[in-house]
Amino acid sequence: MKQSAGGRAVQVLIALGKSVCYLALFLGAQVLVMLPVVVAAAVQSALENWEAAEQLYGVLYESAMLFTAVSGLLAIGVILLFYRIRRKKLGDALWLRRVEGPGLLSGAALAPALYLAVTVAMMALPEAWLDSYAEASSGVSGGGVIGIVAVVLVAPVVEEFIFRGLIMTRLAQAMPGWLAAALSAAIFGLCHGHPVWFAYTFVLGVLFGLMDLRLGSIWPSILAHMVFNGVGQVLDLLPEDDVVIMGAYLVLVAAAVVLPVLARREVKALFRPKPQALPAQEGEPPAQPGGCEWNPWDE
Repeated sequence: MKQSAGGRAVQVLIALGKSVCYLALFLGAQVLVMLPVVVAAAVQSALENWEAAEQLYGVLYESAMLFTAVSGLLAIGVILLFYRIRRKKLGDALWLRRVEGPGLLSGAALAPALYLAVTVAMMALPEAWLDSYAEASSGVSGGGVIGIVAVVLVAPVVEEFIFRGLIMTRLAQAMPGWLAAALSAAIFGLCHGHPVWFAYTFVLGVLFGLMDLRLGSIWPSILAHMVFNGVGQVLDLLPEDDVVIMGAYLVLVAAAVVLPVLARREVKALFRPKPQALPAQEGEPPAQPGGCEWNPWDE
């Protein structure tokens, strides 16, 4: 039965409202974790104890990866507890479904090539932009063990939970899948702040979203996100030696070529015919792309 324009508008508003709530959870966890230090620094500033205030603000910068890891774990814990209380299956609520057939490792196999493409594209940017981006992203590089845990393990899981598993799938109930992927990717990019960061995270978010819609699960994008961030962390840990860096990028080029070939069945799964749509229960995301009454993939 065809939905009326009014019904579609209501469905879109509901999906957007849910998305705002999930985004508030993601950002709220970060604010909550940093709030004690921020408040303490503000109190010291009010008391004109400038040295103590500066030290506290320095803690925020120097321990950025620790705060990122803790806030990410907090958000993950709240999400899992919420659906545990509601007795919802995580596979349905977050699209943590098993990927039937090849496809699970498709994103991970393509991640080195995506990282290489982003690197090449950034070389064409003005030097001032790159300097600004380097300054903005300095807190997420070279963070040791905590940085690796935060960037390679925690951040991919919580970001895919929020932006693909919750926001995109809810939007896909009320609009075309490609639009849901683009809108969730735009929100994902905006959360990264810097314009250069926004540009490539938006592109990655769209690719991850379309991949997940095709395969009916967010596991492929979680693994792809982990590998992408992992490549960046490995390169950041290298000594500033031209020979070492050149060798590392040659390895990256080899991985960008070889991995998709080795995982060609996985990559081909991204272009296979759509799985048959399954009916979705009221208030839940479609079981497969196109699983709601207003087809979110084809229209």
